[in-house]
Amino acid sequence: MNKIIVLFILLSSSWGFAKDDLHSFCEGLDKTLRHLNRSESRPCNSPSLTPTSARLVTYQGQKATVMSEEDAQALFTEFKNNQDIPFDFSLAGCEQRAHEMSRLLLLKGVTPLKGFASVDESKSPRLEIPHPKKKGEIIRWKYHVAPVVLVEKDGKIVPFTLDPSMEDRAVPTKQWVGAMTKHNPKMKVRLQYANASQYDSNGRIRIDPRDKDFMKANQESLREFKEYSKDPHGEAEWMFQQQLMEDKMNSMPGF
Repeated sequence: MNKIIVLFILLSSSWGFAKDDLHSFCEGLDKTLRHLNRSESRPCNSPSLTPTSARLVTYQGQKATVMSEEDAQALFTEFKNNQDIPFDFSLAGCEQRAHEMSRLLLLKGVTPLKGFASVDESKSPRLEIPHPKKKGEIIRWKYHVAPVVLVEKDGKIVPFTLDPSMEDRAVPTKQWVGAMTKHNPKMKVRLQYANASQYDSNGRIRIDPRDKDFMKANQESLREFKEYSKDPHGEAEWMFQQQLMEDKMNSMPGF
């Protein structure tokens, strides 16, 4: 902060306030502060990005952040308003959305889990939710994933899922699963709480959400999903491209 004060004095003396050029001064000061924010110098004291109620605990063998429900809801609202994550393209992309949200949570000092809900199609029907944009239609999944934070409520620690692709607020994870099984409440669903680095339901792919190379690829996928979401025929096009890819893989030796 002392550096900023010194720069303020130097800038004000060099620009000459006798000319009353307040607009130029403000522009120059803004550029200077932006430069300082990008530099590696020690930042001024400022409120932490981490929720005030947050603390790290161990839950089912995994390190995760526990916080108040109020703070969990604030995080949900922030995600819901994030224009870079296409929550309205529910047909696909849950892995990419969950990974990007986990990355953003880690940047805030929050250690999330990922909640994977999956079904064995030979024993249960698929998970279902109402289509977010097409009334009367439904979305079906073999599995679905979203980030999870822990909430301290009535003296107990409760997993809460942050999933704007199907909810309008952070909800207890059991309620999240229940929303996908309304068509068959007795269906068998496997619920797994995993480290944020787990990418798929089987745990075959594990990548730190902060991995810069993968982050770029993941964000590119999200941009593609966003373009599909803008197109009235985007879902059909996505499914067509998936079928082409599957046919190509099946035609390759060894598949």
